[in-house]
Amino acid sequence: METMTKAGVTYTYNKYEISKIINETIDKIQKWADENNYRVDGNLDIYKDLDSKWTNLSKRQMKKIQRYCFWINRKPSFKRVNTFLNLLSRYFELGEKVHIKISLKEETIQKARKEWVKARDEADGLLKLYKDEKGDFYK
Repeated sequence: METMTKAGVTYTYNKYEISKIINETIDKIQKWADENNYRVDGNLDIYKDLDSKWTNLSKRQMKKIQRYCFWINRKPSFKRVNTFLNLLSRYFELGEKVHIKISLKEETIQKARKEWVKARDEADGLLKLYKDEKGDFYK
């Protein structure tokens, strides 16, 4: 039985095609961030016009960019997206770095949970001290 899904990455070494793939991936990242209310720290548009900043990339670097584009288009994640953006900043020697961060609501929830866990651990420690002190006193 044959499937019609794409099993792997199809590599190309034409800089215009790679630029097109990068632009499509950046659009997908922007859409993904907007749908999930993630914050974009920086400006994603600096990755749109890379034709003027194109340097002599090796085939290995071109393949690496295309692998990240393939996996981000399949299933984006924070690690993949931020690593991809960092990779583009290094390869194209862009001064500005862009990161995708979680939403403010999610960040406040995580911070509140950390504080609660800290208070719970402190309460557990105090309960243990109380039980040790009480010991067999009431027996």
